[in-house]
Amino acid sequence: MVSIIKNIKFKGDFTIWIVVFGLSLFSIMIVYSAAGWVDLTGHIVKLFIGLFAMYIVHLIPFKYFSKLGQIGFFVSVLLLIMVFLIGVSVNGASRWVSVAGLQFQPSDIAKLTIILFMARQISINRDNLNNLFSFLKFVLAPLLLVCMLILPNNFSTAALIFINGIVLMFIAKIKVNLIAKVLGYSFLLAILIYGSAKFTPFGTKIFPRSATWVSRIDSYFISDSTERMDKDYQQTQALVAIQNGSFFGLGPGKSTQRNILPYSESDFIFAIIIEEYGLVGGCVILLSYLILLFRSIRISLTTKSIFGSLIVVSLMFSLVFQALVNILVSIGVFPVTGQTLPLISMGGTSLVFTFISLGVMLSVSRTSIKGEYEKA
Repeated sequence: MVSIIKNIKFKGDFTIWIVVFGLSLFSIMIVYSAAGWVDLTGHIVKLFIGLFAMYIVHLIPFKYFSKLGQIGFFVSVLLLIMVFLIGVSVNGASRWVSVAGLQFQPSDIAKLTIILFMARQISINRDNLNNLFSFLKFVLAPLLLVCMLILPNNFSTAALIFINGIVLMFIAKIKVNLIAKVLGYSFLLAILIYGSAKFTPFGTKIFPRSATWVSRIDSYFISDSTERMDKDYQQTQALVAIQNGSFFGLGPGKSTQRNILPYSESDFIFAIIIEEYGLVGGCVILLSYLILLFRSIRISLTTKSIFGSLIVVSLMFSLVFQALVNILVSIGVFPVTGQTLPLISMGGTSLVFTFISLGVMLSVSRTSIKGEYEKA
């Protein structure tokens, strides 16, 4: 066993490896504190599966992810359609598909594959993307298709994927006026969905969960703090945990809110981190994500492949932006979204696919460090 470990070679950006291992180890401590031993065992198993997948993926030359992303995109679209037909409903939302007794969210697959697919389309058709028709066909249409399939059951994930796609377009230097038009029309669509759900019966028929979206948005903008606290029980309890933690925290395993705060092991785990490790611990976690983003930008600048450069920054932005959303929800800046804290929250497919995404980034990094050029 020792000899096997000695023969394992971790290639690519070493800083990313260190930060990922550090956050993974920390997640074991905080999930145990928030959820207990029974849930921790499953979390550790998924961590090992994810780390193993990350290691295998980072050994694959990243040029192959261009074709794999294309295949994965069409597979994810089929799986998202299956959600409407045979989806498993959990907590009032049909987001899961069950295959051979294994439940997973196709949106987790789509979150990765849409970036790979869009990066492939941009790198192949980059000379024609200033043309409106080519932009719609090769870049915007795939993004909108995935987002519209996810939207009815999971608004926050659809919004995150859409923003990730917009950032990818910006990194790829697509005309700003085209991106601005997409943002403008999207904003109008969001207002239309909100208005139809709030003032007419049609919105809830088209988007069954739109009433929940409206409720969360309305409660977020309530000026009366007492009324807002009554409506946002989760965020209220999260703020209590944060207040308890103060600057240095109560200490590992000493959270008093873990049994009161709903989803303390997943959606609101950052509040438990602050309670136990204080503002200092929370800043360390935030700094860790910023280090990952900085390293991805550095890898992108040293990579000669357009495809490799696009995927490494876009995938890392997706991870860091999700972390930021989770943190802002916990401290009451954003409405409740249901997004987990990457690499730390207890999770299933989302955790595994986060590691796979990191493996793809490390694959690009490994090639960049070796000075090889892989056209894709």
